[in-house]
Amino acid sequence: MKAGAPSMRISGGSALVLAGHGSLFSPESALPIYQHAASLRNTGMFAAVYECFWKEEPSYRNVLYEVEEERVYLVPDFLSHGYFTREILPREFGLTGPVTRRNSSEIRYCEPPGRHPRMAEAIMAQAEKALAQTDCRDVALLLVGHGTDRNENSAETAWEQAERIRRSGRFAECGVAFLEQEPSVLGWRDLVGPRDLVVVPFFLSEGKHSYTDIPRRMGLACHPRDPGFRNPQTMEGGRRVYYAGTAGMAPTLDQVILAQVEAFDEAHPLV
Repeated sequence: MKAGAPSMRISGGSALVLAGHGSLFSPESALPIYQHAASLRNTGMFAAVYECFWKEEPSYRNVLYEVEEERVYLVPDFLSHGYFTREILPREFGLTGPVTRRNSSEIRYCEPPGRHPRMAEAIMAQAEKALAQTDCRDVALLLVGHGTDRNENSAETAWEQAERIRRSGRFAECGVAFLEQEPSVLGWRDLVGPRDLVVVPFFLSEGKHSYTDIPRRMGLACHPRDPGFRNPQTMEGGRRVYYAGTAGMAPTLDQVILAQVEAFDEAHPLV
């Protein structure tokens, strides 16, 4: 499915609401949601597209007062399920299940885009962009997420996407590492073979984790905001390390969001 191509399964009179986290301190946190929303408006597949946030305005609680459409697709613009998608969003939107009828509106609560099989394509696209003309089949891909011991869903999603990348055969291998749980990114050398490597941060937006924390813990000489940053960087033994943009900033994320909306309609047919 290409962005801009009409879908027979999405009602043209529906609204799409993208719910992100947002931040009081970093405007970069909301940037992907605004980019995804702008791209999806251009498809003409929805009567309206709205953004909302937990830490910024417009808020989760107030956004539905702006929505005039009777059918609303609510997509949590996250890479995995967690506290916000399981607890905060259902509470703030008054959800009672996958389909919630609220006054004259019907809210259809979709899966996060990071859970969809097509997310693997977005990750690989970011890796290929960083590699430029280098043959992917000679390079290992390392997917680096945040991870947390408090919620296994974050790690589970990263492992699922890594397995899809392995099955694609487009890279020599694919490993997974995390900032806050095992396997730690500190031990990245033991997670993939001694070959050239492309690193893809498994985050929705660019920020401190992708710009600073991952490169520092890997021992890279420069991080992407250093004036002298260049791809690739060279490590011991002549290994070349390429550093990609975050998975959530892939240009195809709008298509992954649409795929989740269509997947919801397949699981919960319109009546």
